[in-house]
Amino acid sequence: MLLNKTTKVIVVVSALVTPAIQAATPLILDDFKSGHYQVSLTSSQDIHFAPLAPGSRLGLARETVFDVGTSPYGQRSTLDIGKGIWIVDGGFGVTPGVQIYYGFANETTPAPLGLDLSSYSAFQLTFSGLAVEVVLGVEIAVWAHSGAVYGAQVFLPSTPNITSVQIPYSSFAGGSIDASDIDYIGIVTWGGGTYTYGITSFEAIP
Repeated sequence: MLLNKTTKVIVVVSALVTPAIQAATPLILDDFKSGHYQVSLTSSQDIHFAPLAPGSRLGLARETVFDVGTSPYGQRSTLDIGKGIWIVDGGFGVTPGVQIYYGFANETTPAPLGLDLSSYSAFQLTFSGLAVEVVLGVEIAVWAHSGAVYGAQVFLPSTPNITSVQIPYSSFAGGSIDASDIDYIGIVTWGGGTYTYGITSFEAIP
């Protein structure tokens, strides 16, 4: 799976990780309490820009691309972001894909973040639970103001537990991230089969 946004394309490194709990205090980037968005599809793709709370570190809006592809049994795949959680329910026989981007006000207006995360060493996603037919692929990409593009993937097994998954800056393809001036951030999830998950926070950690 390659993450791409407009003409930007990255090559990433992959790892099967055992999720671990991070004890250090994180910097919350998105707690999914603002920008409510819900959609249910049996096919095709939906693109949505949800306004974030004033002063959000991740800019004016959260861009979400929800791609269902096909549903052989006409089952609905649902994405629901808001009230403190990002939930995907794939539906039987459906393998959806979700892309989230920060740094765009709308489809035609970039709004670079100017985000300095250089005092941190990793990104963290906290799952409230995950049920997947095979594994869930998760990719994070960072576009620096310098023009450098960084990306990394992890592949996660099912778990009923609250689990925080860390992706260190040092694991990103393109070299350890220059996090002093970040223009855009992207998160993509996909699976090798039907899946359901809930994510409660996206953070930077020391």
